[in-house]
Amino acid sequence: MIRRIVPLARKEAIHIRRDPRSLFLAIGLPILLILLFGYAITFDIKHVEIGIVDQDRTALSREFAAKLGASAYFDLKLTLDSPAGVEKLLDEGRVKAVVVFPSGFARDVAARRDTAIQVLLDGSNNNTALIAMGYISRLFQKLATDLLAEGMARAGASAAGTAGGVAAGTAAAGARGGLPSVEPRIRVWYNPDLNSTDFIVPGLVAVVMMVMAGILTSLAVAREWETGTMEQLISGPVRAHEIVLGKLLPYFALGLAQLALVVVTGTLVFGVPLRGNLLCLLVASSVFLLCGLGIGLFLSIVARAQQLAFMLAILLTLLPAFLLSGFMTPISSMPRIIQAFTYLIPARYFIIMVRGIFLKGFGFGDIWRELLLLAAFAAIVLTGCVRRLKLRLD
Repeated sequence: MIRRIVPLARKEAIHIRRDPRSLFLAIGLPILLILLFGYAITFDIKHVEIGIVDQDRTALSREFAAKLGASAYFDLKLTLDSPAGVEKLLDEGRVKAVVVFPSGFARDVAARRDTAIQVLLDGSNNNTALIAMGYISRLFQKLATDLLAEGMARAGASAAGTAGGVAAGTAAAGARGGLPSVEPRIRVWYNPDLNSTDFIVPGLVAVVMMVMAGILTSLAVAREWETGTMEQLISGPVRAHEIVLGKLLPYFALGLAQLALVVVTGTLVFGVPLRGNLLCLLVASSVFLLCGLGIGLFLSIVARAQQLAFMLAILLTLLPAFLLSGFMTPISSMPRIIQAFTYLIPARYFIIMVRGIFLKGFGFGDIWRELLLLAAFAAIVLTGCVRRLKLRLD
């Protein structure tokens, strides 16, 4: 059997080498995709254009406005004395948010009274608006806490007792209706800087591998039918499972090369940490790669036409891997009927594994369930390829 599989694999490798399109798809496109998506897709919002309406015109309101403008998240475009014309600024898109300091703002803060600051947001892009709202809320909470600490320090709080004094002062202010008495101490694990690149790039490994594997093998058998060489294979002593293995082996090697390129690019260019075991990543990626290759090969066997097989591969690999795997949107946020459908998407399981290996240092003990499910999927789809490949002319 090996003597028949190796020539088939060598023949397919020669096809790949002589076809520059296949080489570009296999080597160049994964790097292009991860660079493009890695830089273009981000959940971090920075340099949001904001305006300030300072009706208080005090040193405190100017200090708050200056700190807002100095933040990396906001670009202070203009400062107004009245809210007249604010609606026009938002309509024209000159600013995405406007912060209004009311008259008496500094007086109310000094008296530890509740102080309302109006924030007007352009909600035409709800994602930007929600993130900007969160940034502004956290920034004002921090500024208010810092202001209280500075006031207590000026009142004579000792340096050694600053932490306890701030907590006591915060509780007292909360009792008087000022700052809240409970201050959360937040610690983020695995991605302490909440860098969206660390979240996106491992997911891109799954998307790129699935799409490339499906596209490349979708042409393998269909090409044989279109060029008339399938008749030569059928007339020989080769069996269906040997043809399937011979077709898969060169693309499996290419897939592992793609994995290496994507991982190196993600870690060196984007600085994504790889905390897990490389062997664990290799095994998980190999099983997932067999799933993608099997899907593409099955489509190639069924379609018998390169163009049709290519289009089906795009439809059945790119869209599910991008939209239904949890790459962009949490699966728990999807409708229940869609959640049920995602169990048929191999990328769903691989994204859990690859993100865990990269960010959480997962080992085999953490991913064995997903690994077994992917192995079962690969066995089913490859068995389908063997059964569907009929060595006869219809």
